[in-house]
Formats: sequence, C-alpha cells, structure tokens
Amino acid sequence: MRYLKAAAQDRSGNGKADTVFLHFYERAAGGFDELVHEAFAVDMNGDADVDLQTVVDIDVDGKNIVIDHQWLKVFVNTFLKLKWFNSGESWKRTLVVVAVHEYEKSPPNGVKLNFLERRSAVRKPTLAYQAEAYDGYGNGELEWFTQTDMDKNGVVDQVDKELIRSLCSSFLAFEWYTDNTV
Repeated sequence: MRYLKAAAQDRSGNGKADTVFLHFYERAAGGFDELVHEAFAVDMNGDADVDLQTVVDIDVDGKNIVIDHQWLKVFVNTFLKLKWFNSGESWKRTLVVVAVHEYEKSPPNGVKLNFLERRSAVRKPTLAYQAEAYDGYGNGELEWFTQTDMDKNGVVDQVDKELIRSLCSSFLAFEWYTDNTV
C-alpha cells in the first residue's frame, strides 16, 4: 500500500500556512512503512500560491517530471487553502491521503483524506475529521463527495466540494497508489 502524508506549517508566524511537506510512503511486506521520497513547497508571500518547490519524480517513473511538478503545485495550493496547519515547525496536524480500491483487480475508484491531530508528543495521532471522493460511474472522474466542511467556515458548500475534488484528483494524478490491475 502507498500513501501520502502531508503537513502544512506557519513558519512565518502570520497565521497562514506557508510551508508544506509531502512524504510519500510505501508499506513494505513486513508491515513497515518506508519513506520512498519527499517534497516540499513554500508560499513566500502569503497569497496561497506556491512560489518555490522541489522538483521530484512523484510516481518514480523516471519521466514527466514537469507534469509531476504541476500536480504537486495543484495539490499544495489546495492544501494551503485549508485551515489545517501547524504553528512554527510543529508536526501535530497532518493529512494522510490514500487511494481506495473497491475491487481487487481495478484502478482506484476513490480517495480518502484523513486529517490527524496529535494532542501531545507521547500520544498517537487521532482522526480529527475526514473526507472522501469516489468515482461512482467507473469513468475515471470523481463525482461523489462526502459532506465535509473543508475550509472550516461553518458551512458545507460548493467550495468544500471543489477543495475535496482538487486534493483527491491531484493525488490520483501523482499515481502514488498500488496498481491492482495486474
């Protein structure tokens, strides 16, 4: 199983997320999670748009690094719009993203977004909230979404649906999931 663990931080102290770290994990046969690679992006002027990012071959295919770069920017720009970040260099809040395979021999038909929060240094993180998106028709498009207040403004609306769609679609574009079609 492959998954993405993302954390946003407010390193400038202005009350907005400005730095995002992405850790791409793969669960090995022995049950251990191995960090395969990582990336980071920075919004230097506080406009929720990435100004600097690492260039990384996310899907580890040795090609299309420009496309990987664009999808990384889309994911991070969306993540920066959420109010799910850490103050300073803290890692108390993270987002874990994983593809959903309804059928064993099929491409992913959904994505789960798990927002985890660690209340103290000695405790494991707990699930604060989650969101999901699904391809209900098997056409490669995400059409079904959970009703989740992603931007934490107290209202579940079209903006929340678009935030879920953008995070989930860009994650699927990374192709960072186990291929169950073989």
